[in-house]
Amino acid sequence: MIRPCQIASARRLLAYIIEDVILVKLPAEGTTRIHVRFKGGRTETLTTQNPKPSAQQIKTDPKVVELVDALLDNHTYPEITDILNERGIRPGGSARRGQADARFTDLRVAYLANEYGLRSRYDRLRERGLLTRGEAALRLPICESTLIRWVEHGLVVRHAYNAHTYLYDGPGSNRRPSTAADGTDCPIALRRSTRHANQDARIQRQEMQYEATWLLNRHRPTPSCHSSLISPARRPRNT
Repeated sequence: MIRPCQIASARRLLAYIIEDVILVKLPAEGTTRIHVRFKGGRTETLTTQNPKPSAQQIKTDPKVVELVDALLDNHTYPEITDILNERGIRPGGSARRGQADARFTDLRVAYLANEYGLRSRYDRLRERGLLTRGEAALRLPICESTLIRWVEHGLVVRHAYNAHTYLYDGPGSNRRPSTAADGTDCPIALRRSTRHANQDARIQRQEMQYEATWLLNRHRPTPSCHSSLISPARRPRNT
């Protein structure tokens, strides 16, 4: 740390070698020209960048805004926060005194997206044709509780648009429950295949019973005449 006495000594030293200094500020270029004339008559011109206003100093780099816009296609705010912090990117507020270690948070990323008018992840997913829970259940068609179970078993893919809510793939892109021939590892597929097998066996038994009844009726002997149907006790006597 520079002590005040050292600053005073430097000023006295400069007073011995510098005659005068002229500053020319150029706002359009964002620079300041410094014309220095030394004691011996020598002159020198320096150019320096103007210091930014405090509002500009804490403004987020446009490249960071572009990165957040690109990440919103496939990530939620918490995921974007982790990505930015892992890459060592700091928010604009880190330019403040004592805030050099500031890091991105979910709220900072959300504020950045709203402040710069970035399209929300929800709108991006809806444009890709993703459905809400009710819409997906209606399209499949199943109830919403069954839709959740299908998601847990990997039969339907869902995409988070924030930390707690999701959108779902439509019927054209989801994977319907498979049969025992190609997906016996799925509990839902096992139950469906077992139910279908039992139903097929029941239908087969009914068909066999019907066929047996038909064959029995076909080969049963038929009476040759009407008289054979009359019992001997009731037959008329010959006179």
